[in-house]
Amino acid sequence: MSTTERLHPQDPTPLWAQLAAVLRRRLGAGEYVDRFPTEMDLTAEFDVSRATVREAIRRLKDEGLLDARRGSGTFVIRRQLDQVLIGLPSLAREIVAAGLVEESHVLRLAEGPADGVAAAALGIDEGATVIWVERIRTADGRPLAIDRSALALPEEAREAFLAADLGRGSLYDALAARCSIQVTGAREQVRAVTCNPDERDLLGLDETAGVLEVERVTYAGSAAVEWRLSRLRGVAYALGASWGVVPQRA
Repeated sequence: MSTTERLHPQDPTPLWAQLAAVLRRRLGAGEYVDRFPTEMDLTAEFDVSRATVREAIRRLKDEGLLDARRGSGTFVIRRQLDQVLIGLPSLAREIVAAGLVEESHVLRLAEGPADGVAAAALGIDEGATVIWVERIRTADGRPLAIDRSALALPEEAREAFLAADLGRGSLYDALAARCSIQVTGAREQVRAVTCNPDERDLLGLDETAGVLEVERVTYAGSAAVEWRLSRLRGVAYALGASWGVVPQRA
């Protein structure tokens, strides 16, 4: 248990920001695994108002570190997926690497005609047969993303892929194992968007929450094999970047 870290009223940094920084450090150090302090606990420990505590908790909730539920208290979100989103080849692998349970709920896995957007991205005729895959991606049972993919595969590969179990693991691993198709690269664009009520329900979001939309075209050599549109819970991710010369992390 950490000794109390003092807050400094004379500091120009607001008290709620100082408190949020202390709690953020403690969360990063693995404290509060079994129980997060109540508002009353924090008010007494740091000798601040309940309004200060509530604002600090609200900010940490917005960062995806805490989940505050009315009538149930405040809970720690065990791990934030803080990898750089651009260039992330496999969400499944990142979830597992974070020590979380990775699962997907398959909403659709079927052949169908390519719409205009997918066809243009894949360089095929509109209406050509593709495999449509729609999944809700989860970590420890918490929804992270809705993926909608169109796969442009040869007929024999389509038959093999339709028998794949996509409830766990990477779609690209399934392509390699069942169709001998090895993904070699992808292009992505990321946008901040709003989502419709059905998508909000699937992702467990309220009306004020935004999402990140990632559009991806995936290649096997020179051939485009997948067009994907993903809607991601913004609070589950942190986008990162660096510039100039920076030291490697220990």
